[in-house]
Amino acid sequence: MLQAQNLTIGYDKNIPLIADISFDCRPSELIVLLGVNGIGKSTLLKTLAGLISPLSGQVSIDGKDIFSLPATERAQLISAVFTGRDFDPFITVREFVTLGRYPYTNWAAKLSPEDASIVDRAIAIAGLGKLSDKKVNQISDGERQKTLIAKSIAQDTPIIIMDEPTAFLDYKNKAELLRTIRELCVGHQKIILLSTHDISSALPYCDRAFLVTESGRFREASGNGLVEEEMKQFMEAN
Repeated sequence: MLQAQNLTIGYDKNIPLIADISFDCRPSELIVLLGVNGIGKSTLLKTLAGLISPLSGQVSIDGKDIFSLPATERAQLISAVFTGRDFDPFITVREFVTLGRYPYTNWAAKLSPEDASIVDRAIAIAGLGKLSDKKVNQISDGERQKTLIAKSIAQDTPIIIMDEPTAFLDYKNKAELLRTIRELCVGHQKIILLSTHDISSALPYCDRAFLVTESGRFREASGNGLVEEEMKQFMEAN
């Protein structure tokens, strides 16, 4: 279980971005994070991934504070997909996806047959089979986004955090990717938390939504509360 307790995030304790964040996430739940640009969604996701320390409060997995865990152990629990990542243009898609297995390898970073099988599965789930031997600089922006997601799948963590995973994708590929994420969540009992600006596309696949207003208020919607217009009104409120 991923849990946030009385969490306040930001970079300056005198100017918090979002405050009073508390929630529990359980296996097989797909949650969407919604809010206007610049409100702090990416900062929240990076805090939940253990990349940025909170201003106050706690993030825990099964009762363990993630910031007290060694980096390798944390990398076996949480994987993250963030937009704007730089790629080495001269490695192949398969080589990049293989990086997801490094938290599990020895000092020589040698892959076992099981590691190789997990990489193959991640490439297949992301729909990259025909591109696996292509260089990263030979594929489209959308295909690079899928490559990031495949690396996260290969990391084989119980929690996956995604910042705008459908960015750069057309409608067809966006729907296909969201279906894949949903199947990954339910079929492999993972907790997946993703941000998006495309509310209409994401809502049919999600169990819950975390909403942030322009003033940094946080609340949750689920079940009958997943109504697009009502959520937009909340997010635009002060």
